[in-house]
Amino acid sequence: MRAAPIARLRAFLAAVAIGVAGCDLTVVEILPSGDLVTAGVTVVVTVDPADPSRIETRMLARLTRGRDVFDNLVPGASVWITGESGRSIELVEEADPRSACATPLPKAIAERRGDDARLPIGSCYTVTTSSAYFAPGEQLSLTITMADGETLQGVTRIPGAFAPSGLSVNGGRCRMEPGTNYRFAWPPAEAAWAYIGEAEITGLSPELWPRDDALHLPVTSIGDQTGMMFPRDFLFEVIDIREGSLYRTLHAGLPEGAAADIAIGAVDRNWTNWVRPGRLLPQGEVRVPSVFGDGTGMFGAAVRWKVSVESRHAEGEGDLPLCGPKVVE
Repeated sequence: MRAAPIARLRAFLAAVAIGVAGCDLTVVEILPSGDLVTAGVTVVVTVDPADPSRIETRMLARLTRGRDVFDNLVPGASVWITGESGRSIELVEEADPRSACATPLPKAIAERRGDDARLPIGSCYTVTTSSAYFAPGEQLSLTITMADGETLQGVTRIPGAFAPSGLSVNGGRCRMEPGTNYRFAWPPAEAAWAYIGEAEITGLSPELWPRDDALHLPVTSIGDQTGMMFPRDFLFEVIDIREGSLYRTLHAGLPEGAAADIAIGAVDRNWTNWVRPGRLLPQGEVRVPSVFGDGTGMFGAAVRWKVSVESRHAEGEGDLPLCGPKVVE
């Protein structure tokens, strides 16, 4: 889901990441009403695809008040997330939310807007741990207390841990033969309502991609569809490349010399229900909030894994392993 010009949104756009290469790329639209506080809170558990016991957890909360997307910050809030294990953690307010938490806009949109090339952000609260602070499958409770005493609450459950099947990696990296596709597959993750994939492709020739920024490709798989072919399946949600040599080349496979950072995440019911007017459309288009009290919003959770892929032939013994067999159709 790509960002749109501010004039068309009339809303606060908060980036809540599945994300590739450590960036927050997935954009979720939040529609404030009056002076209500709107919260976008996510817990993202990242597992090592080669060793699912190695886990990093990032928690992020974005708060805005009312319809003025630029100035209605919500500073001084207390944001706590508590697991059913009894462990709790407080998120820390970022002094410069636009630098720490805002999502860079695609270059083409930034040039049209002529501003600082970042989405408006509201107030941002974050914490990252290099461990499984909360376990996959665990139920979480959210409590937000604003400086004026208003409160918000929510409950979610982290999807179960999942990892790709048959993927060979070394240090989170693997190799594809040029001009081929590879099918990422995985077993179903417990409590997952959808799977979101994102890829950032670099190293394309200027004839295929004349821009300086990476080519960003999102893809969504609903329900029990536990597989995505790369790069072919990642093409269909980016309308502006559906024709021409770039589309034809990537449909056949990742060209030689290109590389991609890929993230695939299992998202919970709350996340799926909140973004359904975008890429996720199960059972209709009505956004369902999961944050209640003196405001509204979403409290969602995801489990994801990441891999970096290089398209090239082997360069001698001990080179990166092939991700897996190429797809032949």
